[in-house]
Amino acid sequence: MSRVDYIISQKKETALTLSLAETLLKENFNASNSVVITVSIDYSSNIGQLLRHALSYNGDVCDGFGIDVPYPDEIWDERYINELVTLFDLYEYKLKDKKILFVEAGVIRGSNYTFLLNFLQERGLQIDVFYLSLFENKSSIFKSNFVGEYYDNETQDLTFWWEKENKHWI
Repeated sequence: MSRVDYIISQKKETALTLSLAETLLKENFNASNSVVITVSIDYSSNIGQLLRHALSYNGDVCDGFGIDVPYPDEIWDERYINELVTLFDLYEYKLKDKKILFVEAGVIRGSNYTFLLNFLQERGLQIDVFYLSLFENKSSIFKSNFVGEYYDNETQDLTFWWEKENKHWI
């Protein structure tokens, strides 16, 4: 069975992100109590930044930072793990008494969120953690708390408006 391109326009990406922001605000996520961690910053930065601004509260933009994760043809090697440890050590002060919201543009397999969940558990961090996916494959092994839209990776090739072919997806 061949897959068809499921092209996500800039308009749809923005509208879905803002819709999720409204949901988060109704669920009491805002700059006073939340930190947005953008996962896969090369793919998810637009969404993470828009959410951080949408969750502004009393003139403060929501805190946040981004983490790189392996491409599908890579693994969580020493380089990625060391960067993750360094970032969590660096920003530990931002996480204290806050809800942590991991944000990804697309959760295809769910392996990155699964790795992050295990990483946090191994570190023994006592934090409230939530996961958001703008688009989530209905067959993902990981189920996010907040999902903009589900799609079927068996029949659809999730492609954002800004994407160009790259060596990791060929």
